[in-house]
Amino acid sequence: MKNYQHASDQGTQFDEFVAKCYVACQAGHLLSDHLMWITWAPFRANTWAQLDSPKHVESAVLHHQDRVFGSDDIAIARSRIQHEVVEMVAARLWLIVLSEKQETLVPLKDWEAIVAAELIRKGEQW
Repeated sequence: MKNYQHASDQGTQFDEFVAKCYVACQAGHLLSDHLMWITWAPFRANTWAQLDSPKHVESAVLHHQDRVFGSDDIAIARSRIQHEVVEMVAARLWLIVLSEKQETLVPLKDWEAIVAAELIRKGEQW
């Protein structure tokens, strides 16, 4: 989570996060079902829609090839990248932008009662 007021260096940090996600998924990390980047300040507005694409994941991983693959040689890094892991990371990435107002957004007690009554009516636990 990045609670910045402005975009700052989030793009750089996001790429590092994506590379770490690649390593975690490649290793079969059990807590890698959802890879969430939560921020209060959007970044890379011109490419926002592509930040969770396989192309961007591959680019971020190759940008950090020395840490991911232990090599500065781009040809070696390209030969080692696992495209199924790239696809997996892209599919699991979430980019969420919040506002300060959302932090205080909670359901009204009346709404909770309506939801609880509906769940009980359906025979589900509340």
